[in-house]
Amino acid sequence: MPPHPSSSLQKARERLAGHLREIRKDAGTTGRELAARCGWSESKSSRIENARTPPSDADIRAR
Repeated sequence: MPPHPSSSLQKARERLAGHLREIRKDAGTTGRELAARCGWSESKSSRIENARTPPSDADIRAR
């Protein structure tokens, strides 16, 4: 099992996830629509928005 990220790293992930969720909602897009547009699975979209997995640089640039 991988080690748990430090609390400061986890907090940064959570802030980023919250910002990404706000941007998506402000755009009027659902998690399902975001996943489809980015070529992600719905579970990946959810994991990123809930700070369970960090987005890659490519994920952040995805439209």
